[in-house]
Amino acid sequence: MNWLVTWLMLATVLMLLAWGMLRRERIYQFPFLVGVITFAFILPQIPGLADDRFLPEGGYAKTIAFTIVCLAMCWLGWSSNARPFSFFRWDFREKRLLMASFFFSVTGAFFYYKLSRLPGDVTVGVQMSGAPVAYLFFARFMNYGMAIAVLCFARRYSWTAAFIIGVDLIFYFDRIVVTGKRAEAVELVMMFALAFWFYRGWVVPRTIMLGGVLAGTLLMNSMSDYRTITRANSSPAWQDIAQINVAANFDDLLKSGGPEMRNAIWRIHHTEETFDFDYGKFHWNRLIFNYVPAQLVGSKIKESLMMEMPAAARDYDPLTGTTETGMADAFQSFWYLGALKFLLLAYVMSRLWASAKSGEMSAQLVYIFSIVPAIHAISHQTDWVLTVWVHMLIFLLPTLAWCRNRAPDIHPYYSRMAHSLAFGASR
Repeated sequence: MNWLVTWLMLATVLMLLAWGMLRRERIYQFPFLVGVITFAFILPQIPGLADDRFLPEGGYAKTIAFTIVCLAMCWLGWSSNARPFSFFRWDFREKRLLMASFFFSVTGAFFYYKLSRLPGDVTVGVQMSGAPVAYLFFARFMNYGMAIAVLCFARRYSWTAAFIIGVDLIFYFDRIVVTGKRAEAVELVMMFALAFWFYRGWVVPRTIMLGGVLAGTLLMNSMSDYRTITRANSSPAWQDIAQINVAANFDDLLKSGGPEMRNAIWRIHHTEETFDFDYGKFHWNRLIFNYVPAQLVGSKIKESLMMEMPAAARDYDPLTGTTETGMADAFQSFWYLGALKFLLLAYVMSRLWASAKSGEMSAQLVYIFSIVPAIHAISHQTDWVLTVWVHMLIFLLPTLAWCRNRAPDIHPYYSRMAHSLAFGASR
């Protein structure tokens, strides 16, 4: 039974990848990218667990079957004919956008600098708390500045936008290289790829995309070694990094199994045994954790705002730095119906894509910042994208409202494709 569901899982992932290969723009869409992260992060972890006698009986087959259902929901929820969201229909003034980009970039760069001055043992591969969390929270501003500048530059070449991009890239590369952040690296690539797709129709060749997927699959599972080295030295020690045996690490993962899927198996097994669900309280608690600062309101008040969660299992202790996957928290919330979380997420992402593709610059920004946390709903937790949306609602939305051009359209038949150029022409 275990190997049957394993092969079914492989077939499901390959179908998602094949679906993305049929049309060139699909490589930027949610179902294909879900297939990518599952192929690179989840699949290599499961062969070594299929015959693990120390896992709970039936736990492996149950978890893999539920994962297959979640992946199917990611495809079923996506609609190629989705309607754009009407509330994204804003025109913008390019001059104000670039001013906002500069402000976001300077503010975010300051906090990235503060974060980079901290020792590696409190910022690399650990659960951060205190000042590092605050620095990282506001360092996110630089991502907004970078994305706005890239979209402006993709629409119309500008020295101002190019300067902002150049400076921001220095901080981006420092963050990626020093801390080995895969999410930031993927977000940076997607930022440029999507901007030039939206405005110039450029697309990454599918052969290069597949090559990147294979290379990423091989390299991803050596990131813990990379982070161990950078944490110890507070910077990359290239001589030590060159000694990392990538092939041996990948082979060991295939034989021994991965910690994330092992965590998911135990968590889902425990939920199935106790039948104790959180019914979505997990998401509320994560928002309180991320947006209510204990330094200001006190830890007691913060804890009082959180809802009581089901008791954690006592028979396993997840390794620090590992995740339990989004499948585990979805199952914890609504049993097998938790797969509907992925259906809803795919539906929202399809409408965001439709809005961005129709030329709405605000929707393009939201899609750029949503796609990476959305696909991490598979590998990490389902709350990541919601946390990002709340951050954008608090900080990015008021800024975009200031940049908005409220002048009436000069032509009553102003097309949606022409609308995509409006923010560059309205100065």
